[in-house]
Amino acid sequence: MFGSEVYTDRRYWEIDLLRGVGITMMVVSNFVTDLQLFLGYSSHRTFWMAFAVTTATVFVFASGLSMWISYSRTLEKTQRPYGKYLRRFFKLFGLGLLITATTYSLGMTIHFGILHLLGLATLLGMLFYRFGRLNALWAAFFILGYLVLRNFHDGLWLLPIGIMPENYFAPDYFPIFPWFGVFLLGMTAGSVFYPDGRRKKEIALSSNPLVHFVAFAGRHTLLIYVVHQPILVGLLRLIYGPLPGLPV
Repeated sequence: MFGSEVYTDRRYWEIDLLRGVGITMMVVSNFVTDLQLFLGYSSHRTFWMAFAVTTATVFVFASGLSMWISYSRTLEKTQRPYGKYLRRFFKLFGLGLLITATTYSLGMTIHFGILHLLGLATLLGMLFYRFGRLNALWAAFFILGYLVLRNFHDGLWLLPIGIMPENYFAPDYFPIFPWFGVFLLGMTAGSVFYPDGRRKKEIALSSNPLVHFVAFAGRHTLLIYVVHQPILVGLLRLIYGPLPGLPV
């Protein structure tokens, strides 16, 4: 089920492994966030905050790396690859809007979460692809996001670019500045290590069963992301009963 036969020249196990590590960390991080929101867990807050940032960085970076490989291979077949990536945008952004609607009904709205970001990053990635390994613009997204835009405050409409109302909080918030910079850094790494969407050097697949399992998870990150929170919250309700802030 998790054997090497699933890998062809169209997939690289190390990319799936990186994505699998990211989604595994995200499940853990979101479970801790659920404990904080619903059960008042407050221990090791600094550690879990750093863990959450690291988790998101790994996940978004891996998405940018995958985008480079996918787009490079698509360009080999056609010079008009836009339809495929427009469909991907609508799929990811549409799921993001569904999450927005669902969380709004629960009173903790996710206005611009990681799926919204990855949807828009798909479109933006096509524009930045041409710069390849010379692309250092990812640094501009970090600088603007962390040093400039975070000091401005406005209404909800500017949330996608990183300008938010004062004292704004959402359990899942990934504005374009700085997070598209992480995605772009992944694309830049792809241009170095996977030029034209191909490995520079063959990497032998590990025989470790854990590596195979995590890589398997990395091939199904979207499904895991969509279903893991209802499962986690359902388990908490099963163990602890009604959770504060959620309908019974």
